Amino acid sequence: MKKTLVALLVIILVGGGFFIFTGKDATDIVKNSSKSSGSSATSSSESGTTTPGSPGVDPNSGYSDGGTEGYEDPVDKPAAQVYASADQAITAVQNAAKDYDDIVLEQFVEPGEDCTWCESFYSQLTSLMKQPDISEDERAYYSEILAISGKPEHIQTLISAIEESGDSEDADIYAESLELTIGGDDTVKLLTQYVESDNELLQESAVAAITNQGSELAARTLYEHTKKVGDPDGYYSLGIGLAELIPDQETLPYLQELASKRDEYSHLSMKALMNYGHEGLVMVMDTLISSPNRDFDKEAIVDLSDHYVYEESDEAYLDGVQKEHSDNEVIVGFIDDLREIGQMDKELDEEDDLDDESYDDEE
Repeated sequence: MKKTLVALLVIILVGGGFFIFTGKDATDIVKNSSKSSGSSATSSSESGTTTPGSPGVDPNSGYSDGGTEGYEDPVDKPAAQVYASADQAITAVQNAAKDYDDIVLEQFVEPGEDCTWCESFYSQLTSLMKQPDISEDERAYYSEILAISGKPEHIQTLISAIEESGDSEDADIYAESLELTIGGDDTVKLLTQYVESDNELLQESAVAAITNQGSELAARTLYEHTKKVGDPDGYYSLGIGLAELIPDQETLPYLQELASKRDEYSHLSMKALMNYGHEGLVMVMDTLISSPNRDFDKEAIVDLSDHYVYEESDEAYLDGVQKEHSDNEVIVGFIDDLREIGQMDKELDEEDDLDDESYDDEE
């Protein structure tokens, strides 16, 4: 898919945290810039103290690749359970921002409903974010914490910052963070107010942020907006919009309904269905099987295989569909494309397994 799937953020960040704590090189996950890894763990061990980014970790506890009995990785806990006060959280965030520490960032993904110090924390964080003398990475780090808070009021702070920053580089930083927004339908409703903004940067960032949600409301908002502006591309060429949404399971019936309309926007919902995995694939196939217009289908499946998420269970299913509908050249050709992608995925998985085995042997 054209846009990095933000739905994998949590899994990747946790993986990044593992590599940082074990001293192995970590890949920068959230932003496309190289960051030094293992710094907080190393400095903690050398000084014999616990760093703000790793509260509760005793440097002399003997923690290693295999872990320590009773040890609970702070990355697995929300910020409300890691920090005792707003001041402690701010200190940790300021230290973490210098190296764009993904472990601390992950702690602030929806920091917890029981956060007694969060109001003060986010107020201080907003002030830090707007300071003129901080680095671009620090500004991006602080603004991203607002975006991943899950709270509309902090998303609104970020939106206001974009509006107030005009054409400056700061506006671009805030907009990139807004695109990473995590939230519920209340956040989608807020963002919907800006999908027709005259501020092009804010407008596209709002569409991207809604794309980052998987709810039916998010899908419905994107579809209705796309249809209103009369653009069948639906922001697809920008890597955002309905076609790039990774739907919740509850959203699938609505997307199938859109696909069944067989209009100029149907390809967008079909791509979104494919993003989900096997169940979405089955719905797309059902749509193609029931279609009376193969010429339309040929156009609808353009680039559709790019959204295929291979699962081993697909193989038997695709075999059955291809045999039953061997006279439908659209379905047969589409399945051939999916098989090719599936084979590539399997080969990559096998290479990864071999690399893992080689690493284990070296250890």
